[in-house]
Amino acid sequence: MGSYFKLHVITPPSPLNWTSPRSLLRNTLWHHILQDQAPIGHFFIEVKSERAFHHGVSHFITGMSRLNANRSTLKVLKEQVGLGTFFYDFPGKLDDGKKAIQEIEWAKRKNRWKSVRVELTDDRAELLFDELHRWIENGSFRHYGGGHQILNGEGSGCAEMGAHFLNLALGLRATPPEWIRSVHAPHSLIGGMGTDKKVGLIQLFREGTSWAGDPATGKCYATPDMELTFDWLQRFSPGVDEVEFNASVVSWSKDPAPRIEFKAGYPKESEATLLEIWNRVKV
Repeated sequence: MGSYFKLHVITPPSPLNWTSPRSLLRNTLWHHILQDQAPIGHFFIEVKSERAFHHGVSHFITGMSRLNANRSTLKVLKEQVGLGTFFYDFPGKLDDGKKAIQEIEWAKRKNRWKSVRVELTDDRAELLFDELHRWIENGSFRHYGGGHQILNGEGSGCAEMGAHFLNLALGLRATPPEWIRSVHAPHSLIGGMGTDKKVGLIQLFREGTSWAGDPATGKCYATPDMELTFDWLQRFSPGVDEVEFNASVVSWSKDPAPRIEFKAGYPKESEATLLEIWNRVKV
């Protein structure tokens, strides 16, 4: 079958309304109340190689998630960070490979799954394994959130991680611009983060009638978005669940994809942790 990379895309249970912070809050709260497995969607990355690399692993599936979603939600509610949750440094983890397979199968049954597949050379597969190994070794996996610079090794959400590995698989900045969700969170609705300001849910709902118009009045939040990605893939290859990408397909970019420079300075992880995490993500 050869070596390959896959970006697995799971869309939310229903469209998220990004018209305003208020409408987005209403949607996301409802999806959490429903206890959906992927209330805002999710990205998983998968790499399979004909050769084994770190700790004898030749096939992994994983993604970035919060370490304890319920506990971290309660924490930001208590701290009243408002839209600061976009930029919050949550305790993170890498998803378990076997559980990832179960969630992907669940999403397929719900018609909420699509994937991008890239065929890999042995050298390219080794590069992707090495990138994940360094992500673990440098402690980046412990930091989840949208406020991190992934290329500095600070951590990331699942979307930034998925896009980064897609780029590396192709050797190009291959993420289509149409996948990116970008809004400016009003400064008045961002609590925590050294602002000495508290923004509770009631205030966020009451005052969150619109996004800020520019950097002077709001902080930019930009990320690959699972819903936008899923919808783009539907348009790009109608009726196809697994879309093949290669360098010739990526007509929108010719820029090479950079690797992560681990400048965050997090403590190095032990060999025992490296072994534990590789055992967790392998399939």
